[in-house]
Amino acid sequence: MENQYINREISWLDFNARVLQEASDAKVPLIERLRFLGIYSNNLDEFFQVRYATVRRIAQSVKTGKKVLGGIEAQVLLDEITQEVIGLQKQSGEILTAIEKSLQKENIFFIDENQVPEEQHDFLKEYFLEHVSPALVTVMLSKKREQDFTDNTDPAIPNTLAWDELKPELNRFIVLPKIGNRQNIMLLEDLIRYHFHLIFSFFDYETIEAHMIKITRDAELDLEEDASKSYIEKISEGVKDRMYSDPVRLVYDSSISKDTLDFVMQKLRIATSDSLIPGGRYHHRRDYMKFPSLGRKDLLYSPLDPLPIVGLSLEKPLFESIQQKDYLLHTPYQNFSYVLKFLREAALDPQVQSIKLTVYRLAKVSHVVSALINAAKNGKKVLVQIELQARFDEENNIDMANRLEAAGVQLIFGVPGLKVHAKICLVERLEGKKLKRYGFISTGNFNEATSKVYTDYTLFTYHQKLLKEVNKVFNFLQVNYKLNVYKHLIVS
Repeated sequence: MENQYINREISWLDFNARVLQEASDAKVPLIERLRFLGIYSNNLDEFFQVRYATVRRIAQSVKTGKKVLGGIEAQVLLDEITQEVIGLQKQSGEILTAIEKSLQKENIFFIDENQVPEEQHDFLKEYFLEHVSPALVTVMLSKKREQDFTDNTDPAIPNTLAWDELKPELNRFIVLPKIGNRQNIMLLEDLIRYHFHLIFSFFDYETIEAHMIKITRDAELDLEEDASKSYIEKISEGVKDRMYSDPVRLVYDSSISKDTLDFVMQKLRIATSDSLIPGGRYHHRRDYMKFPSLGRKDLLYSPLDPLPIVGLSLEKPLFESIQQKDYLLHTPYQNFSYVLKFLREAALDPQVQSIKLTVYRLAKVSHVVSALINAAKNGKKVLVQIELQARFDEENNIDMANRLEAAGVQLIFGVPGLKVHAKICLVERLEGKKLKRYGFISTGNFNEATSKVYTDYTLFTYHQKLLKEVNKVFNFLQVNYKLNVYKHLIVS
């Protein structure tokens, strides 16, 4: 019988192709289209780091069962993914070219190292010497010497002599001073090409050939079984080990010579069975997510002011209103500030005894964490379940955990065999002689930055029976051998 289901990895690629459609849609503002291209590319990077890497592990397993869910041979699936991605790569390149042509009609031009106007030479040289040259890592390649290139997904420009690593802290887009109404933009790699004569001034060369490649590595965490190490130590070491994990994808400039490509693959220890994706002159398109606005509001979505929640005021105590009825927050159409206000109010209210919160992903500069630290300093008992295995947020969560712990917050670091995705908060408040509970249950992360983009619901409630069960969840997270019965919550 023919398989009635589409493999989930192929299905995911189809989903990401839908993101690519937004980049190709002429009705979407031009700069937003570039950013959709960045989202598509960022999604694809994470796909290879996690999902492709998992299938690859199955294909390389020494065990006899080398099939994935649905009965497909893992190696067959890897080949199918590679062919699908090659097609999407070609399509995304065509979309980028079309966007660039449309930007030219708006007097916005991407220029390469051969198109620099004389009057902008000094600006670029000063920018290179001040911002780029000090951060540039140039490794001379040798056929005799072993070398490690461990930065995951960092783009690089190899040639027969050297490897220049482009560090993520460098701005990918250099916005040059306007010439009349013309706005020139240069990509970082072209700025480096333009200044090869400074980088390699001590070589006697006739020509320099430069090609860009991008390496993606397996990002699955391999946690040690060492009982002497804490969970947080194991996660920290697992994150560091990613730098040395196996490559799972190589995107390369299709104009690179076979000898140079073979040399690079040998240095990177990339087998021909790994996913090789031929591309154009530029890779690492996820940086387009941060493409500058250029002061062109006409090429961006019109900003929408968040709507108020009727009956709930950011200028008055929230607890009094929540006592009367439940309120539903729908971000980004309504303001995430209601969540921050709730936590700040709990941190300051003398009647509040304790605050409990789950954390999955936080903003880099988190007002949520600041409110929790404030509460701890005000003598509240603060308990935070922080999920250290939130993929690609492990380091940020470890840093936040250290800050919270230093402030006296009690931390729970996870349940063996489970990843805690619950987004819940519980506040216990003394009213008269009784302890009453307030709280919220959410679909989204408690992250001020992403709340402006992602659509999520947050329910503020004073429903005591419901919040009693929220408290049961926290009890389970602390003592996870005891299972509870729930009537109001669906707990997986």
